[in-house]
Amino acid sequence: MDVIVDGYNLIFSIKELGSSTEKSDIEFMRNRFLSILEQYKEERKHKLIVVFDGKGSVVSSETRVAGIEVVFSRPDLDADEEIKRMVSNSKRPRQIIVVTSDRNIIQFVRKYGSKVVEPLKFYKDVKKKITRLSTSKQEGRKIAKEEEKEPISKYIGPTKAEAQYWLKVFSNKQENG
Repeated sequence: MDVIVDGYNLIFSIKELGSSTEKSDIEFMRNRFLSILEQYKEERKHKLIVVFDGKGSVVSSETRVAGIEVVFSRPDLDADEEIKRMVSNSKRPRQIIVVTSDRNIIQFVRKYGSKVVEPLKFYKDVKKKITRLSTSKQEGRKIAKEEEKEPISKYIGPTKAEAQYWLKVFSNKQENG
């Protein structure tokens, strides 16, 4: 089973991952999301492809991050069209899961028999798998079933904005105290 993730669609669908549109913040959110997926990939054996818009690039850019294929769309395509191209060119489109909430992509990939998973549902699965993996590493055993309601940020640390906020809070306290 191959999983194709509409990268920015997922990131901007999950409030916990961020909502800023500033370039430096988008890069930070993208890298943070990929680090979460790296932890998830440790537990999953299927192929994981994350597609981002790559407008402004000279050519399509592909990299691998801990077994995750990261694709930046070509200048003449946006991520939506890149995902559609991947599905339509696949020899096994029924073996593909596409993670997106984009209606246009959903309608297109379903015509090829691909499955669709909503970003929040996928993210919850990722979060649950990471929690299970983290817990099993700490205890040295696998946990059969665990529903964790804590935010994923507990396991990956604060965002840049959160760190800056707390630095400001504690800096002011020391100056005033």
